[in-house]
Amino acid sequence: MRVLIVGAGVIGTVYGAHLAAAGSTVSVLSHGPRTEDVAAGGLSARDVLGLGRAHAQTAVVPDASGEYDIVLVAVRREQLTSACAGLAVLAGKPAIIFFGNNPTGRAAITGDMPGDVYLGFPGVGGVMAGGTTDYVRIRQQPTALPETSDPRVAALESALSGRGFAVQRIADMDGWLAYHAAFVACIAAALYRCGTDPIRLAADRTTLTLMCQAITEAFAALRTSGTAGLPRNLAVLHSPLLRAVAVRYWARTMRSPMGELGFAAHCRHADAEMRALGRDVSGQITDSPALAELLPPATPTVTRPAHRPVPPGARCNL
Repeated sequence: MRVLIVGAGVIGTVYGAHLAAAGSTVSVLSHGPRTEDVAAGGLSARDVLGLGRAHAQTAVVPDASGEYDIVLVAVRREQLTSACAGLAVLAGKPAIIFFGNNPTGRAAITGDMPGDVYLGFPGVGGVMAGGTTDYVRIRQQPTALPETSDPRVAALESALSGRGFAVQRIADMDGWLAYHAAFVACIAAALYRCGTDPIRLAADRTTLTLMCQAITEAFAALRTSGTAGLPRNLAVLHSPLLRAVAVRYWARTMRSPMGELGFAAHCRHADAEMRALGRDVSGQITDSPALAELLPPATPTVTRPAHRPVPPGARCNL
């Protein structure tokens, strides 16, 4: 497969490195100092739980005018418009897969894309420092790809599965992304209340309980509005009868490497994105008392916990 990576942060690095290791020809779209580092040192990703490392030398291309089978767009939501504009010069009709927090789904993809547009979501979180991405695979949230008969998406799934990534096919990615946005916004708001320190959040049962209640109410509101696509595992965990279980689960998760790499670091690095996500969710869901309490109009100032420093230039995904 010929793959173009747009956005060489945590997600682009992890998936680009593994796809290259699986035999794909991977190129990275040039953008700023990060892709200068990629041109010099390639893409490097290390699973912090000991599941291996992937490293690949890849070409950095000045624009997207080449011919590709897959274009993987891994940028933050505020970067979508400029990313879409840069893809207008694509040759042929590649499968263009947008990976990221995107509560409005396909509506957020602007312009006429010269290819087949799909939505997806990564199944990893991590930080970038020194040119290498340290990441964890999120067992409870496999890489999400759309339910489609497109053979290019099937080839992507096969390549990722061959590299040990669990992959799930989603019939309604627009709805799935709406539920995921509400879920992530609640977790981010709880972390902001605790200075983005996952250990502090793990010990704060009041905030954890409010977070879990807000997730439950947000899911119920979306279901009532007719939104389909709620992930089954989240629906079960955040059912009202399992509130105490959910609180214990998130306390344990926040104490683990997942708390920092999968959630907290991204809240620090992508503060603007997380604040916007919270505003979107609270604006859409107006009949949830817990959500209204958890997501106030003004987000608290973000501070970094002293015991968990993030290296300069570190990036993360949620």
